[in-house]
Formats: sequence, C-alpha cells, structure tokens
Amino acid sequence: MITSLYLRCSPGDIKERVLLTGDPARVDLILEHLTDARIIARHREFVVGGGLYNDMPFTAVASGIGAPSAAIALEELSQLGMKAVTRVGTTMALNAPLGSFVLSLGAARFEGTSNAYLPIAFPSIPDWRLSQALMASIPQGIGLTTGITASFDAFYTAMAPALVGEKMQDLDLMRRANVQAMDMETSVVYTLGNRLRFAAASLCVVTNRAYPFEVIANEPRVEREKQLIETVLRGMSAWTMP
Repeated sequence: MITSLYLRCSPGDIKERVLLTGDPARVDLILEHLTDARIIARHREFVVGGGLYNDMPFTAVASGIGAPSAAIALEELSQLGMKAVTRVGTTMALNAPLGSFVLSLGAARFEGTSNAYLPIAFPSIPDWRLSQALMASIPQGIGLTTGITASFDAFYTAMAPALVGEKMQDLDLMRRANVQAMDMETSVVYTLGNRLRFAAASLCVVTNRAYPFEVIANEPRVEREKQLIETVLRGMSAWTMP
C-alpha cells in the first residue's frame, strides 16, 4: 500500500540508514555497491532504491536539485522510519581541489526552505557522531576539507553568475566567514535533522570550483563518486544510534 505522497513508498520500504542524493542516476551508482539491490519507486524527480551493505540494510533516495524537493523527501523519509541520513553528492569549493571531499560541519542558510522549519537564528549543524563516523571512513590519499557549507536556492545567480555573464558573487564574504564550499541542499538537510530528530551529515565531492570557475573531468568524477559512496556506506555502517 502506498503511504507517502511523493516518494510512493510504504514504511517497510525505507530503512533506518539513508543516502540522500540529488541526481537520480546516482541512485543506480549506489545500488552497484549493495547486494540484493533494487529500485523501489520512481515518481517525478524522486527515485528510491535499497539493498544490503555487509548485510546491513540501506536506502538510497534521489530528490533532484535544491532544498524544496530535498525537504519533501526528508519529511517523508522521517515519517517512514529513517533514523540517519547522509547527503551524498557534489559541491562547489572555494579553495579545496577538484576531486577532494568536503565534510560539512555546519551550513549557512541562504536557501529559503529551512526557514519554514526553524527561524534563521537557529544554526544548521550536523549530527556530530555520524560526521565523526564518516570522517574515520575516508580512505588515505583523498583530500578532505572540513568546515562551513553555504547553501543557496539559485545556482546561476548565487553560485555561478559568471556562466551567464553576471558579476561574480561576493566571495570575500564567504572567505571571511570561513565558508569552504557551496551547494543547494546541506543547510536544509541539517535543519530538518534537528527539527525532525534524525541524525544528518553531508559528505560531498568537489566537482567544480567557484573562482576561477573550473569543472572536474568526467572520468575522475565518476571514480571519486564511487569512492564517496563506499566511504559513506562504511561510515554509516559504523554509526550506532544513541
């Protein structure tokens, strides 16, 4: 029986540990790391899959781009039994090299969705124990940056205006605030985690840099995404609920 409006899932479909991503194709990539893997539902931009990692059940969910659809997925996942979620995706770095990982220890709430859950005065922070488990699982040889991620609603005006002939955003402000990366989802993932009482973390791979704007090549990107997924599965397996 279908019980969720957008994910089109029932409680038994969703496991306690969830990998949340934006790109629906990345769900297929996650399922390659799982046994007994299968697609559970597809509806609009949402794709849900599941399987086992070392005999531990996991769910993988794609929510598309941006905070509003991520919030819809997180609301329904929480209702359906999720206890921990890690955002597994890509990020734009200010200084970190292409192909490195960014573990967000907090997020600036420049998107508007999280304001519907908590006033802006409340910080957007991850679950520390889950973040530590992820950090401990990162393999040697992969660069890691930890720090603040700034999350925005508008990609071209806020994150990459140079691509549409607009003036570059105020990166000096970002650097003064010690922002390490920019994306469109992390702050809402953290805010909903605190509001709805599930553990949340965000570990992403740097696929582009803000200034000068550059993008990682496809082959190293795919390889890093596979390493990212394996890292998150390992880290979430080691995490235990309080």
